Amino acid sequence: MPFVLSVRSAAVLALLAGTSLPAAALQLTPHRATYDISLDASKPATRVAGADGRIVYELRGNPCAGYSVQLSQNTHLVTEGGRVNSAVSTATWEDGDGNAYRFRVTNTLNGETPDEADGVAERKDGRLVVKATKPEVDTRQLGTDILLPTQHVLSLIDSAQKGDSVFEAKVFDGSPDAKKVYDTLSVIGRGVSDAKGLEDAATTGDLAGRTRYPVTISYYERGAASQTPDYIISFDMFDNGVSRNLKLDYGEFALRGRLTSYEALPAEECAKK
Repeated sequence: MPFVLSVRSAAVLALLAGTSLPAAALQLTPHRATYDISLDASKPATRVAGADGRIVYELRGNPCAGYSVQLSQNTHLVTEGGRVNSAVSTATWEDGDGNAYRFRVTNTLNGETPDEADGVAERKDGRLVVKATKPEVDTRQLGTDILLPTQHVLSLIDSAQKGDSVFEAKVFDGSPDAKKVYDTLSVIGRGVSDAKGLEDAATTGDLAGRTRYPVTISYYERGAASQTPDYIISFDMFDNGVSRNLKLDYGEFALRGRLTSYEALPAEECAKK
């Protein structure tokens, strides 16, 4: 069985019940963050002896212009069958109201022909309609009350600030095949703002002293019979949308992502509420 790494690590970085933003407009910080990947030693791994790699994530925009995300993840696994190299890249844009979404995803394993997903999603009469050009030309209605990635992260922040400990949502991000909707269950811990245990990159600039919340999200393929999540992601979520202390649990093994650099990018004015 090949170890194909999902684009879900993009969703952890750019993650509402409903189809509108929280009433009080939350502001995500445009930024570029880099994470070093390693095998999570706290979880027994099946057929994986080691891992290294890097995630580079960049978010730009605001509620007026919409949000664009560029992500690349390069992961190298040492397995029983030899070294496996996975390269994932995503480019997305989502409008500020969560009613339109453009996505392009490529996933390449060992340099072979990549798997690709490409398309647009729009809300029509409350239903999310996806028009895909890859992996095949297709148009389908996915249903109502489905969140897009930035909507999801805004709702998580909103729920965390309200003191909610659980948040459930249906989420579509285009991966891996421009068709799947995932049922998600998020468990949110209490916010903290001390610097104990933080990397240097998480203690400088606009992250210094900022409140962060531990979040664990379980992803279930919608309509599947199994009650076991497809994967589980954990991270610390700052109240401006930046993440640290990533854990990507794929079942047979888990990866850690350590924040090694963070840069706040120029923000454009937006009076939208």
